[in-house]
Amino acid sequence: MSEMRILAFSDIHADEDALDRLRVLASRDIYDLVIFAGDMTNRGPISYAQDLIELFGERFYFVHGNMDSSAVVDSLRANPHYLHGRKLPLGEWNLVGLGGSNPTPFQTPSELGETQIEHILKSVGLDERSILVSHPPPYGSFDQVGGMHVGSKAVAAAIEQFHPLLVLCGHIHEHEGQQITGNTLVVKLGAANARRAADIKLGDEIDVSFISF
Repeated sequence: MSEMRILAFSDIHADEDALDRLRVLASRDIYDLVIFAGDMTNRGPISYAQDLIELFGERFYFVHGNMDSSAVVDSLRANPHYLHGRKLPLGEWNLVGLGGSNPTPFQTPSELGETQIEHILKSVGLDERSILVSHPPPYGSFDQVGGMHVGSKAVAAAIEQFHPLLVLCGHIHEHEGQQITGNTLVVKLGAANARRAADIKLGDEIDVSFISF
């Protein structure tokens, strides 16, 4: 099996310093693929989202997050590497995306009901070769805020039903880590606006290193 080196990050929230630091990473040209798990902006601007997408070019695959406004999301839809509700081939694997998040107490711009999330994940064709890029983490995994679990129950159910190879998620800034759930490796990405990302080697095995940039 071939090996692929992936840079994965999430929750950059229009941070200009983080974007400058990512430009340094991009210039090193060491990653085969770059995956972003949502929240490019804080309700905009569209120009920041475009700058981030252009930084890594054809290597960049992404979903939106709950803090990306409808105008930002509309600007992303035509991009062939926008993953929300899509399944795209990736060599021996495939990429599946879920943007936005399950409802939050703060009524953020891009939220979905759990029934909507369940429908997307059932209809898109998740399988054991899938890398699921989900902005919200699964319920019960790296999702505690104030002692409460706030992840998506529909994402957790999809992992249990479809056994994707890998889940990359963000959204909850307080947590970073990895765990095995059934046959699935769940990787909770730290927040890129705190200069956190993951360096992932994908092949016969999956090796994850959390990095600062």
